[in-house]
Amino acid sequence: MYGGLARVLVAVATISLGTGAGGCAAEAFHDDEEASEANGKGDLSLGTVEGAAESWGDATKCKPIPSLEALRSPEIVISLDGLTLHLRDRAGTYDRVFPIGPGAIENGKSLTPIGQFYTGSNTTEVPDSKWGYYYACRVMWTDSETGKASPVFAGLPFIRLAGAPTAGYAIHGPVDRFTAPNGGSLRRGYVSHGCIRMAAEDIVEVYARIRGRARTPVRIQQEVERLGSESGVAVDVAQKWIGSECRATADCNFQGGVCRVPQGATIGTCTRPCTRACPDRAGEATTFCVPDPANGAGMCVPQASVTFTDRCDRYPGRLVLKAGASRPDRSARADVCAPVR
Repeated sequence: MYGGLARVLVAVATISLGTGAGGCAAEAFHDDEEASEANGKGDLSLGTVEGAAESWGDATKCKPIPSLEALRSPEIVISLDGLTLHLRDRAGTYDRVFPIGPGAIENGKSLTPIGQFYTGSNTTEVPDSKWGYYYACRVMWTDSETGKASPVFAGLPFIRLAGAPTAGYAIHGPVDRFTAPNGGSLRRGYVSHGCIRMAAEDIVEVYARIRGRARTPVRIQQEVERLGSESGVAVDVAQKWIGSECRATADCNFQGGVCRVPQGATIGTCTRPCTRACPDRAGEATTFCVPDPANGAGMCVPQASVTFTDRCDRYPGRLVLKAGASRPDRSARADVCAPVR
């Protein structure tokens, strides 16, 4: 894969408080498992090899920041199970949810820490300046061991977070395909070494909405964020997909979407009918067609993977790991996240 290049491209946000690096100071990207799980297409290029400056292209260009109304009292909630960043204005009507790519799963949990964080107040318009909380444009990362630099942050905003254990965590762009004109492509999964990755078009909006706002609260939690109560509606992106939480078929707003709710339950899972194959969506978990016990046909479910579904642990109470599940025609098998009956 990737020209047979068996190597690791490490992208580190060099961030410290003068006492050492932390958080996504160990962003690592491998050309094996994580990339190969990219919907089975193997098309999520990691960008360019370190030092290949002649092919960096758009990665070294600062991306434009949209002219948007700043929020008066912004608040951010990040859900690791939900893979969401929820930005709202406590003093206004703005309320939007974005997909994210938090820390990879190691020893059963994400490398992104849970807790209360805040943004700082200083904003820097100078690309790659030594210190800042709000970077309008962050481009380069330099490997402290080799001295080689790579523009993995692609000229997109970089928002540093303050809070225990370090100021070593940040919200930034997608990193994958960082040489793309827009700054890259997001994998909505557990893909970083602690930082929160966002789609290129989303990080510029979040930056435009909150830049310079001192101590914007950022709560990072494990569980899915819910409205009102623990049993409330899940906070999720507007466009649902196979595996999304639902309460009615109307919630599954994609072609052929159906909400499958277990008997006696109020919360279900979005799926769609299938006979052999299922569609995939770029940056989301690969899907698989399994027998549907409700009608004897087939239904689409997410495949189980560490990168995209945390081996189904990100769906507590809704989906469970089913190893070696067969297609309805028994032509293939896969480990999947199957709805609880």
